[in-house]
Amino acid sequence: MKGLRTFIGIFPPPEIQRRIEAIQATFKVDCSTVRWESQTKFHITVKFLGDTTEKQLGQLQALLDAAADTFSPFEITLLSVGCFPSVHSPKIVWIGSSPEENPDLVRCFGAVENACAEVGFKKDDRPFHPHVTLGRVKGPRPRGGKISGNLITTIENTTFEPLKFPCTELLVMKSDLSPSGSTYSKQWSIFLKH
Repeated sequence: MKGLRTFIGIFPPPEIQRRIEAIQATFKVDCSTVRWESQTKFHITVKFLGDTTEKQLGQLQALLDAAADTFSPFEITLLSVGCFPSVHSPKIVWIGSSPEENPDLVRCFGAVENACAEVGFKKDDRPFHPHVTLGRVKGPRPRGGKISGNLITTIENTTFEPLKFPCTELLVMKSDLSPSGSTYSKQWSIFLKH
């Protein structure tokens, strides 16, 4: 039987989500090849779990709560926009920052990785890059892997005042896929020690 498709994420407060949406809006003008995320779905993925059984979730809850007890709330900073794997051949358009700008978030990521590994989830091979996904390139990328030149120019030239917000909890979320995209529902909150 297929498990629940889940992830652990940090959702910015509504005022930060609105500011992210305002930045995202500047990219939307002439790029129909990108499926843009809605404001309510903006989040930083700390760990994508994929198909997860109820038993794994139960084991994970205790481990994540114990890990959270070792953390105080911390501040997250978003500084720039970019694309994965590169701005000239993008799959994902994001807003984020370097790990060096968010050392507490990187430590939190490490604690979550260790807790998940205890339940049998593989550790991520890629370095952690804190980001919020703004949009995904739909279907095959255009010829030569390029999207609108105007969009690339806009992304490369976008600057903004750093977005800073407190992280007081992580959310374990279920993600249901459909042809129109994914919908999220909260499973539980992991509150950081105060």
